[in-house]
Amino acid sequence: MNAPLAEDRLQRILDLLSRNGRMRTTALTEALGVSGATTRRDLDLLASRGLIRKLHGGAALASQDQQYTDRQQLHQDAKTRLAQTALSLIQPGQTLYLDAGTTAQAVAHALKRTPHLTRTLRVVTHGIDVAYELNGECPLYVVGGELYGSTYSLTGPDALDTIRRYRYDLFLVGCTSIDPTRGLTNSNLIEAQQKAAIMTQATRTVLIADHSKWGPTGFATFATLSQIHAWVTDHAGPVARCAFEEAGVTVHDSA
Repeated sequence: MNAPLAEDRLQRILDLLSRNGRMRTTALTEALGVSGATTRRDLDLLASRGLIRKLHGGAALASQDQQYTDRQQLHQDAKTRLAQTALSLIQPGQTLYLDAGTTAQAVAHALKRTPHLTRTLRVVTHGIDVAYELNGECPLYVVGGELYGSTYSLTGPDALDTIRRYRYDLFLVGCTSIDPTRGLTNSNLIEAQQKAAIMTQATRTVLIADHSKWGPTGFATFATLSQIHAWVTDHAGPVARCAFEEAGVTVHDSA
């Protein structure tokens, strides 16, 4: 079997990590049919692009269930700008479903600083940190379920049952990655199912995701690009902007 060319090989590594989670360098080398030195150089390159994390003797996707506290440190300025832009899309009096995760927490923090808007809202979330930020700031409904520690979120059948009882004017959703072909993805299947269920109950869905989410292949798809109404990002590259606009999605660039 011929070894894949450089860029094809890099995509193959991302696909393998997406399907298998963490993989050892030796297993990747065998799957690719190249030398160990070539695999290590490829991993160095993918790590420099921010697409993978190098581990002792192997690698994992950069987005693959990183610890919540680690993700809080990533792209902090970008998340603050995204949150401010997201506020401009929220209308007084709405029922807002705010996703779990570090970007959602940034939005909750921004809402806490704008009480003239926040006090008019009804907010629903399955994010523990989001609920902590907004406690006492507005009517707040927390979806119950099993604790998923990687995102400080509550998930599972109980959460899905609750989500499906209500309607939401606006859903502000995050994602693990944006694949130009597969759409919006998440590293955890249960969370992906939960996001999809919320979208069916929401009149309008707005994706909030910085530029680093574009391109990597995630594990579980929860929506196509055309299923969302707007994308709030810090910098939409020309390829990404074109893909979203062709899908009928409005792009809000906060850069």
